Amino acid sequence: MATLTSLYLCSRTVYAAVGSPTAGGARITAAAQMQLPEGCLINGVITNEADLADALKAFFAQNKLPASRVALIAGGSQFMHRILSLPAMSEKKRMAVLSHELSTGGAETKAPLDDYMLLSRDAKTRTDIVLAARVEQSVIAGYDALAKAAGFKLTCIDLGLAAPIKAVRTIPDLQQKTFVLLQFDDDTISATLFVRGQYSYSTRSRLFNPCGSAESGTEIAQKLSGILQFHIANKSEHQIGTVYFAGSTAEDFAVCRPGCEALGLAVEIFPDSPAVKLPSGTHLADVLYAAGNLIAR
Repeated sequence: MATLTSLYLCSRTVYAAVGSPTAGGARITAAAQMQLPEGCLINGVITNEADLADALKAFFAQNKLPASRVALIAGGSQFMHRILSLPAMSEKKRMAVLSHELSTGGAETKAPLDDYMLLSRDAKTRTDIVLAARVEQSVIAGYDALAKAAGFKLTCIDLGLAAPIKAVRTIPDLQQKTFVLLQFDDDTISATLFVRGQYSYSTRSRLFNPCGSAESGTEIAQKLSGILQFHIANKSEHQIGTVYFAGSTAEDFAVCRPGCEALGLAVEIFPDSPAVKLPSGTHLADVLYAAGNLIAR
């Protein structure tokens, strides 16, 4: 398969992974990251296209990244998502059901784009569990305009949440575990709950305290406590046993560990995958979203 450049944009950092999907994972030949100018991107919203485009031009040039096929992974409040249980039906009917379900109780959208990702399938009941997503067409148009201004060809855009879900699927040791994955993105934390290896719930929020500070460790422990309470309220028979860290620094890990352990959680760095081949010295936890984006659905 042709090489792709996977691009993941955070508020102050851009991550890239160059490679292609394989039968059960991905082969990544290069990875890079760079700080972005302050105020270019806020919670997934492009707020200064000119400066962001200039920064991305420099990023591609300095790291010699292929620009002819770029797969962007995006997130933020502009993207709505929901888990749905759907019976077997034609693709046309499925998209109509998705449109109806995403319009119920969600934010009003003028020109929505809908998509979904299959999470699991029950062959006996012929029922699919899917992660459905919706975004305004104008958001996609904004990313397309950014790509043109930055000089790269955008071939696809996927929901950020899809990346860790796909990555977890490739790690056999995680298939029967119930855990929380914490992804550190500058001043934003994404917490994703997996129950016996299957995606269950996620939340994304800004940190009020600087990353790596003792106060941020307390704040993150409070967020985890909320997820534990949510899980207990759902009366799951599977106890959360571990919290995995990705995108974190050694300081983040050190200040968060005491609070996590006080909640009865084991604390570990997100593991590498036997199915995701990475450049020497690069770990999956360092480039989880950019690398996960290269794994086929």
